[in-house]
Amino acid sequence: MDVECPDGDTYERYVCKRCGYIAYQNPKILVACIATWQDKLLLIKRGIEPAKGLWSVPTGFMECGETPEEAAARELYEETGARIDVQSLKLYIVGSLPAINEVYLVYRGELTSPEYHTTEEAMEVKFFDLDDPIPIENVAFPQVADAMDNFPFEHRSKNYAVYSSHYDDGKHTVKKIV
Repeated sequence: MDVECPDGDTYERYVCKRCGYIAYQNPKILVACIATWQDKLLLIKRGIEPAKGLWSVPTGFMECGETPEEAAARELYEETGARIDVQSLKLYIVGSLPAINEVYLVYRGELTSPEYHTTEEAMEVKFFDLDDPIPIENVAFPQVADAMDNFPFEHRSKNYAVYSSHYDDGKHTVKKIV
């Protein structure tokens, strides 16, 4: 394959000279699930890289054939054994990580029960009281943690916003969009 800008395009792509196939490379989509039980937030201490040993909300990549909400619920279950109703998930953050070609969607929702367990992906699973500070110095993905600053207040009032988050070159901006 050669690299060229196909007719009608504005980006260079890998193009097969023999058959004309264009190999598009597009951003990957990450999903995360902010799962709560009453006034507690479920976090995991990651058991795998990247960021092994650091705290996070359950996070992972979408798979082909699933909706973002299904992916968020699946990642929650795979990492914690906890269950959430896919239909109850609400969009909370739309973020971009252009330096690593990723887009992330963070959903929020209430667990169907407070049961969970550790997994290979989560060496520890724990509820944090929303009144207690999240261990920010030990957070795996600061762009998600930073964007959650208002979550405890919104959760108590049941008045949530939707945010846009952009993280590039060490700069992080968060804007309320709805």
